[in-house]
Amino acid sequence: MNRKCDAFNCSREVDTGRFLCPSHWRMVPVAIQRSINTRFRACRANFAFLSDLAYLQACVDAIDGIARIEFGAGHAGHQARQGSYHRLLTLAKKKAAT
Repeated sequence: MNRKCDAFNCSREVDTGRFLCPSHWRMVPVAIQRSINTRFRACRANFAFLSDLAYLQACVDAIDGIARIEFGAGHAGHQARQGSYHRLLTLAKKKAAT
């Protein structure tokens, strides 16, 4: 089953288990790519990556970085807060704080 790329305003389909389409993935710095891949592999059992702070932060950093490149700094910050990874990160931080 295919899903949509997680970059803002991208309608390209990506294979299951992929975070971004190839064009957007290439825009992500290598260190962030490594972090996403490492944390995803370490936490994929039971979908634990969806509450892993390091994984979610890396995803947010990737999405925000792409938005800054494509739309400029002002647009990125406003749109980024609306993304699902941003909401998951906020929830995971709240859970970790309790």
